[in-house]
Amino acid sequence: MSLNLPAKAQRLVFAHYMLTNQDYQGDDGTAAAQELKISSYEREIKEAQAAGIDGFALNAGGWLHESYYIRYAAQMFEAAARLHSSFHLMFSADMCCGNAAADIEDMMRRFAGNPRYAEVYFRYRGAFVLTTFSGEKLGPSFWQQVRNDLANGTNPSTSLEPTALKEVAGPPGAPRLPIFFVPAFFWGGELPHEDDIGKNLNTWSQVIDGAFYWGIAGLPGSGGEMDQLLSNDAYAHALHSTGKLYMAPVAPAFWGSNANRYYEYNGYEGMRSMWKSAAEVTKPDWVEIITWNDFIEGTYVSPIDDPNRYPNASFLNASGIPVGTQDYFPTHSGMTALLPWFIRWYKTGTEPPVTRDIVAIAYRSTLAADSATPSVAHRYGGVSATLYITVNSTGPAELIVTMRGTRRSFAVPAGSHDYRVPLLPGPPPVVELERGNVQVCKVRGGSSVVGAAAFNNLYVSTASCTTP
Repeated sequence: MSLNLPAKAQRLVFAHYMLTNQDYQGDDGTAAAQELKISSYEREIKEAQAAGIDGFALNAGGWLHESYYIRYAAQMFEAAARLHSSFHLMFSADMCCGNAAADIEDMMRRFAGNPRYAEVYFRYRGAFVLTTFSGEKLGPSFWQQVRNDLANGTNPSTSLEPTALKEVAGPPGAPRLPIFFVPAFFWGGELPHEDDIGKNLNTWSQVIDGAFYWGIAGLPGSGGEMDQLLSNDAYAHALHSTGKLYMAPVAPAFWGSNANRYYEYNGYEGMRSMWKSAAEVTKPDWVEIITWNDFIEGTYVSPIDDPNRYPNASFLNASGIPVGTQDYFPTHSGMTALLPWFIRWYKTGTEPPVTRDIVAIAYRSTLAADSATPSVAHRYGGVSATLYITVNSTGPAELIVTMRGTRRSFAVPAGSHDYRVPLLPGPPPVVELERGNVQVCKVRGGSSVVGAAAFNNLYVSTASCTTP
């Protein structure tokens, strides 16, 4: 279903950033660690911008009673301010775990209302953008009160946070802040129908300015009842037909190892279907990638090599494996490498020409999932032993796949295409792209393939090669 509606806003791409994960650098509260954290966040902002991402939506699952969120947010805002690279930051108030109105109001005032960081905070139509993860159970009146307090300067924020940077350590008071509210509410569950969305939109229409569909729990592009693209279409139609802004999801993978469920995204194919839908079908005003760095749910597009190589930098306790176990969370650098091309597709609305050769591979390094930990009770879409290959080729070429001494080759046309090859246990797979008997690029997987392991591991291991 193509809506054929012009976007109401400049097409922008954000990535959901988990503030509980600091990726490359831990924080012990010292001044030296603060500076190292700021430098680390500068590195990540540069990585995200190089991939075509316009900003981070900072997930805050706590605030006044878990004040490290304030400290981490200050370091991120300071990194963006120092870079002065037009990278946007906004808050995603995570309502899963106890945030109250005072928490949301304080986070907005402390940063959007801060003289140093207001220019970094993302604004649309003159208002500061606030999004959420869930929060619909609190009801329209709760969120209307939050909006009113922020707009009118009522219910001042008086809390101190002495461990944070001095720019935000004092009480933020009650600056008047107009809010553009784009929540991710679970209207009708994880795979809602248009009736669910329309009914709730009528209830919430006076409170929200748009909506974001948190569409990761599904089988993108499958065409069946678990294909979240159907719900994505329904969201876009309902919101655009009522003049509301729509922010669509793009996810590269999803294994909720702490939630006992796995969804098959077929390497990069699921992500491709979500970008294609955004570019040509739903045409959302904005896209939010879910996520930059949620390592436990496997939705990350960060190119980090292994979060467990950086002690005390990320909250990985809920994964079900011993903290510090290396080579368990694989790099998703292959996903990062493909993002610039996919994002250009979305922003222009037309599949772009391929101007750089890229070969990206994705596979699960453990073929069986029969260990006790982490539990995998629900597997949606199957879990096949497959090597997934996405090739962006500037011209006709030959793709050569080598596994356990066996070579297979495929003729590759110009353009962007996906391939599947049965995955064999043994050393990491090797994939080469040749053109005219000259090697264009060569990629080797980062992990060997085993039949079984001490811990279940359904995370997708990726690798890529790119020509200059």
